[in-house]
Amino acid sequence: WRNCVKILLAQNEFCKGFTIIELMITLALVSVLVTFGIPGFSGLMERNQLTTGINKFVSSLSLARSEAIKRNQRIGLCASSNGEQCADVGFENGWLVYVDNNQNNNRESDEELIWVVSEYGNNFTLRGSSGYENTIFYLPSGRIATNVNGNIRLCKDNDVKKARMLNLITTGRVQQARRNDQGIPQDNAGNVIEGCNLS
Repeated sequence: WRNCVKILLAQNEFCKGFTIIELMITLALVSVLVTFGIPGFSGLMERNQLTTGINKFVSSLSLARSEAIKRNQRIGLCASSNGEQCADVGFENGWLVYVDNNQNNNRESDEELIWVVSEYGNNFTLRGSSGYENTIFYLPSGRIATNVNGNIRLCKDNDVKKARMLNLITTGRVQQARRNDQGIPQDNAGNVIEGCNLS
């Protein structure tokens, strides 16, 4: 080390490196960034999961509607826990899109399966309002077979502040619900949702 200093000083150069004070200041700054950055990052990840999840459901609804129009047939989207048959469970268990040839609101083994989506994680719920609890059907016109508007709610940890909501309109259109200042979804009348589980 002394030889390095003598040689470098003789050549009018300086030894490069960190002093202990510079290293301590750097570590202090890194610890502050980690302390404040990680909670913000986890919130970002959570919002990303919710957006991805609700967009996945919107894609399936769009597929069902476009297939109904294209095939001139009734197409069903139903909750499914096994990827083969419809089930009386929430959409968070998974869902499938199929051709409902016999219009009995249930998938038979001879009815064509168009699309299957597997379940969400354990801490998510994806529930539909009355008329949309576990099935949604599109007519050849592209309209929803149920004659009432409704909504689908995706929640994480059963918390309305960690939620996304879709408004289903009988014309077949789907709208993502607006959220208030606290991030809670609102219905078309501006009322905030009070819970994640619908009956």
